[in-house]
Amino acid sequence: MIWNSLGMTGELEKLKMYIESSIIDERNHIFKYTSPLTHPQSSQAKAVFLEYDRATSNDRYHNYNLKSLPYGNFQVEEKDIPSFYVFLAKKLRYHFTQDRKSYASDRILNPFKVYGEEGSVEEIGIPDYEFSGETDHGVFSSWLLFDHLFEVGEQIARRIEAKNFIGIQSHLNLIDDNFGFLMGRKNSYFQLKMDEDELYSWLLVEIESFKHQVEEKGLWKSLNKEPEKHFQKVFAAVLGRVSELFGVDMSAETCVGSGTVDFKFSQGSNSKVCVELKRSNSSKALEGYTKQLQQYLMSEKIDKGIYVVIDSGDSKSSYRQLLHFIENGKKQGENYPDIILMDASPKISASKQI
Repeated sequence: MIWNSLGMTGELEKLKMYIESSIIDERNHIFKYTSPLTHPQSSQAKAVFLEYDRATSNDRYHNYNLKSLPYGNFQVEEKDIPSFYVFLAKKLRYHFTQDRKSYASDRILNPFKVYGEEGSVEEIGIPDYEFSGETDHGVFSSWLLFDHLFEVGEQIARRIEAKNFIGIQSHLNLIDDNFGFLMGRKNSYFQLKMDEDELYSWLLVEIESFKHQVEEKGLWKSLNKEPEKHFQKVFAAVLGRVSELFGVDMSAETCVGSGTVDFKFSQGSNSKVCVELKRSNSSKALEGYTKQLQQYLMSEKIDKGIYVVIDSGDSKSSYRQLLHFIENGKKQGENYPDIILMDASPKISASKQI
C-alpha cells in the first residue's frame, strides 16, 4: 500500500493514540487485580474478592453437594477450584481464553484491518512498526512501552503464583513511574529514576524478556555452541539498548575489589545491581551463585544481584548441583527470583513437529 506523507502521519498518530490508550487500560487492570494484595481494604479489592467468589461459587456448591450425597455408584467428580492467587495470576495473563497481550494488540490494529468480500482480513493497512527500528520515534517508543508493561505484568503474575508478595509494590511503582505520564503524571518518555529495589525489579523483567528471545524467538541459535564471552556480548547488546532508553548505566567487566563482575547496572550512586553470567558447562556453575556473586555484592555494599545461566545441553555436574540446590531450597520455602535459567539447547522447528 502506498501512503502519502500526510496520510501516513495521520495513521501513525492514530496508532500511537490506540497504543497509549491500551497501555492505560492494562495499567489499570494490573492495579485492580493486585489491589487485594496491596490495599485489601479498598473498594477495588473488595470487588475482586467478590468476583472470585462469584466465579467459583457454582463449583464450590457442586463439591459441597457431592460430599453430602450418600454412598453409591455415582460417576461424578469434584470440580477443580483455583486458589485465589491462581485466579489473580490468570486474570493478569488472559482475557477469557486469549492472552491479554494478543488481545490488546488485536484491539489496537483492528481499525487498520482491511476486510475482503468474504469477511476475512486481507491486510493490515499500516506497516508493522513494532521493532523495526526504522519508524516514527513516538510510535516506536509507544510499542516499546506496551511490550514492557506486559513483561512487568507477567513478572507480577509469577510472584503471585510463588506467593512472593514483597516485590509487587516495587513493580507497581515501576509501572507508574514508566507510564504515569500518560495519565498526566509525567512529561516525557523514559525519565525513570529508580531506587535499588525498583532497578532490581526492572532488570528482572528485562532479563526475562531476553530469556524469551533466546528460548522462543530463535536467539538460541546464536548462543548454542559459543563460548561464555560471546554470551556476554549478546547480552550486552540486548540489555545495553534498553538500558540507554531508561537512563541506566550498564558497565561490563567491572572490577569491584574482590574480582571482576560481568555487569553492573546503576542509576546514580544509590541504585546498583550486579549481574553474573555463566554457561551450564562451567565447573563453577554452583559456586558462581553461592560464592562469587555474593562476594561481589559484599564488595559493592549492596544486596541485589542476578545470576543468569544459559544451558546449551552440555551441562556439567556443577550445573546439576545448582539445579539440586534450587530444588531443595524451594522444598523449604525458599524462592530464587535472582536466578534465571535459560534454555539454549537446539529446538525442533514447528513444521517438523507436525
